[in-house]
Amino acid sequence: MKINSLLLATLLLGLPSAAIAQSESPSFAQFPAIVQDVKNIKVNLKSHRNANRFRTNLRNAAKDGVNFAGHFVFVSWGCGTNCAVSAIINARTGRVFFPQELEGTGFGFCEMPDEADPIVTRDNSRLLVINGYKGGDLESDDPTCGVYYFEWTGTKLRQVKFEKKERREAP
Repeated sequence: MKINSLLLATLLLGLPSAAIAQSESPSFAQFPAIVQDVKNIKVNLKSHRNANRFRTNLRNAAKDGVNFAGHFVFVSWGCGTNCAVSAIINARTGRVFFPQELEGTGFGFCEMPDEADPIVTRDNSRLLVINGYKGGDLESDDPTCGVYYFEWTGTKLRQVKFEKKERREAP
């Protein structure tokens, strides 16, 4: 019985990915998360080597509470022109994550609608959308701009789709 339950859960978890491959663009509703009201979030500054370095940004974001994937806090700050660094805090444990895909994201020089935010998240969804360049791409010789769709697994980002856009000019 346990094996059948495990098999069913595995198949059900794989359905959103299969559905996305067929749809135009992933939606936040395809990656639901139950929002939890976590009070007094204490950031664990020892959970990642960069956490202590950005402690003020992390602690300030934690004060605002859960804003991503049910019980996580998403926070982003500038790192120069056309550059942002982001982190994700587990509100229950205080553990901080700095996914490589968010390290130095770029949001200019890419043909996007004017109203597009560089990074979009929802408190009730595990989907994270980057409009522009994912982390590290601006450092490459041939950066690729577009809309990146990632699913937050609880510890890392998993890319589920990419929609290429044209570069307006070189970064």
